[in-house]
Amino acid sequence: MGRTTNNSENPFRFILNHSKAVATNVYLMLYPLPPLAERFKTDPTLLKKLWKKLNSIPHEVLRGEGRVYGGGLHKLEPKELANVPLEI
Repeated sequence: MGRTTNNSENPFRFILNHSKAVATNVYLMLYPLPPLAERFKTDPTLLKKLWKKLNSIPHEVLRGEGRVYGGGLHKLEPKELANVPLEI
């Protein structure tokens, strides 16, 4: 969930959680499947590359898959996020 601000038209962002903190219910948590988790272990730079790629998804694409509630609150569910194309 997120709102646009004066500084950004993108209501969504991806945060790389190095602390392993538990997220509240307004965040979607992405966990790699075992094969990808292994690749992250063998190539530590891959995780940061993927994170940057996720944050480079145009806001129009993300907003196009989700919905908007009153007051401009944007919401994107996990299955909607799965529909977002990501070129690697």
